[in-house]
Amino acid sequence: MLKHAIWISLMLIVISACEASDTYDYGFDTGSYGGTDWPIWVEKLVFNESWGVPVGNLSGGLPDTSTRLPEGTAAGMGWVPLPHTIRARWFSYRTQTFYEATLEIPEEKRVQIKQWFKQYPRKGYSHSLVTGISGEGSMQAWWSVICVNFGCPEYESHSFELTPRVPATVAEGDPNQYRERTKGEIKDGTIPTEVLDLLPPETDSSALK
Repeated sequence: MLKHAIWISLMLIVISACEASDTYDYGFDTGSYGGTDWPIWVEKLVFNESWGVPVGNLSGGLPDTSTRLPEGTAAGMGWVPLPHTIRARWFSYRTQTFYEATLEIPEEKRVQIKQWFKQYPRKGYSHSLVTGISGEGSMQAWWSVICVNFGCPEYESHSFELTPRVPATVAEGDPNQYRERTKGEIKDGTIPTEVLDLLPPETDSSALK
């Protein structure tokens, strides 16, 4: 029995080591793209259907991501598994529409992430998973590294595409909950005044606000 107990303990140690080898300490960035006039509110951003990060309001961005990735909200994720899937739900102020999309990251891309952690060690580089979420209803993801060590080339950064841009699905939701935020975006000049014509009739709950 003692031999079996020791063997089981060793197996647990090996399994724990394997699990640890598949977790990575990296950051997270998400931004919108499509240029100006397309601000969004990201309600959910979930990885592997098990854990997520807070996002909230995103605006601006560039429609062309061939030379520069979207910029927006950033968060630190700590030691977490490599992502297999990324799911998002968001609201577009410009279209008064809710969207949902899920990205699936291929195995070869996850292998490339592991290779980049070796090629660009965390001691000198910051690793980030970057998502681009559009107010027009699409989503995409990249992996990015930036040199944070003294002596590296100025503004050294590298990135590769994790998934191509995919169209989102129009989702259910009550735009009235974002009525005041929409009016604020119009007042700030972020979205055109024509969006007022898209606002749905006020519900009893929104009229009380």
